[in-house]
Amino acid sequence: MDTRFLIGTNEMSGSEERLLTKIEAFEKLDQIELSPLARDPGDILRWQLEVLQEGTTDSTDRRTQYVFLSDFQRSNSLIKQDTKPKRVAFYPIKLSPETDANIYIDSVWFTSPVHKLNTANELNVRIANTSKENLENIEIQVHIDDYNKTLFVSLPANQKTTTQLTYSDKSKGIKKGSVQVMDNYVLFDDIFYLSYEVVSGLNILSLDGEDAIPNVATVYGLDPFYRYTQRPITAVTKDDFEGKDLVIVNGANGISQGIANYLIEFVETGGSIGLFPGRNPTRNNWNFLLEKVRLAPFAAVVGSGNKIDNLTQNDPFFSGVFEKQNNKLNLPSVSQTFRATEGGSSLGTPLIKLQNGLPLFAASKTSGTAYIFYSSLHESFGNFSKNALFSTILLRMGEVSQRAQPNFVIIGDQARYPVYQDVRDDNPIRISNGDFEFIPQVSSVAGVTYISLNLLSDYQQLRAGNFDLISDGIIGSISLNYQRKESQLAAFTEEEILDFFAANGAKDVTFNEIGKDSHLSTIDIDKPFSYWKICIILTLIFVLIEMALVRFLK
Repeated sequence: MDTRFLIGTNEMSGSEERLLTKIEAFEKLDQIELSPLARDPGDILRWQLEVLQEGTTDSTDRRTQYVFLSDFQRSNSLIKQDTKPKRVAFYPIKLSPETDANIYIDSVWFTSPVHKLNTANELNVRIANTSKENLENIEIQVHIDDYNKTLFVSLPANQKTTTQLTYSDKSKGIKKGSVQVMDNYVLFDDIFYLSYEVVSGLNILSLDGEDAIPNVATVYGLDPFYRYTQRPITAVTKDDFEGKDLVIVNGANGISQGIANYLIEFVETGGSIGLFPGRNPTRNNWNFLLEKVRLAPFAAVVGSGNKIDNLTQNDPFFSGVFEKQNNKLNLPSVSQTFRATEGGSSLGTPLIKLQNGLPLFAASKTSGTAYIFYSSLHESFGNFSKNALFSTILLRMGEVSQRAQPNFVIIGDQARYPVYQDVRDDNPIRISNGDFEFIPQVSSVAGVTYISLNLLSDYQQLRAGNFDLISDGIIGSISLNYQRKESQLAAFTEEEILDFFAANGAKDVTFNEIGKDSHLSTIDIDKPFSYWKICIILTLIFVLIEMALVRFLK
């Protein structure tokens, strides 16, 4: 009766840190539900042994029996942990499936992040087949808003296959959907949920400097989809950045510390910036900004080799711009450029390269995207601003700068989910799908609201599906999906499992397996040796001896 139990699951929550009596342990077992979280066995082992050490008094005669039930999938790695268990007997029990074959939706994504009315969306669907057989005519069902499509695909053995389909959105607003594979094996990974929004327009702010050119406003003024606002760079405030998708610095020579910080924060919260220096940029101020947004800083002016050599046409930035790869484009030239310096923490990708090997136009992707034009648009630097390529990169910057929410969230992976709509403090965000509703933790950075799903007290309440974000009405959508780590059913062998426990210092290990051909109705755990029976027997013997002595030796 003095035995205590610690019952833990993949939740690893605070409620699982308490030692239980036998009755409480039975109640805890009845309350366990499926969890959407995937954990590595080593992490659970380390956590529970630490809880045991903290939750019990140190006693030399205390003995712990550790029963570990798992399928020991290879996707959840067996990593050595510095556990140093003392007086612990381990009983790993492997739960083996009847087959390790499985078909599942691995991921979905759009070729272009832009969703415009009556514009083609190319949806990519990656399906995995973990079986040892080639599968033919596997049914895939796609449901997105009013769009429904059934596909039949062939899946090679032990491979992932990507298929595409194209459709157009006929209305604006939030779109929610799912992609499902018809599978008779594991079921939790057969549906992948996604959502996005078809917006009515995109907000652009131009910060005009001394050498600003009117061509920028002319290009964006051709399409009412772009809502274009201009401000002198010396008079801009932080409020001007709110609600903007793209901020362009047009012909500025000097950038103050305050403006640079606004731009850096804007990128860190998912915005995009396009940087077009003036003729005589203040190098120190500009390079401070460039280094913070992970772009190569520039040095001296280069006056030769400035004819454009090629475009990185296979980069997603140019996706859909050209019908096919074309190496015979009529490309303009610039008379002078600013040399991009190598090294540092730059993550910049050259999108337009010059014959002298230097980049003319580059981009860096972090939380948001930063673009830099390593020259000036002023006419003294050439006629680039009058070429069709200039209009192309401006329009493409606008298209891909939409501050859209992620198409989906993997439960347990992503820490923050942005909400770009205004949220009142007196009306907190709720996540609901009609049958289930909860309030997530919320934070705000630079006017962007973030909700967190990684700080919940009970992960068991999360389920995959499409949910509405509700504050003053529906302000957005969030699609939750389970991790695909456990979709790969291949498991570690008995020898590998025993090696894992041995590597963690376990000396007393008893392995069992429950599978297709083996069943385990009881767990044979060595119980502490009981002395009370011997004491009773000895007591009876001593009583009989005493009676004999009294009777025969008066």
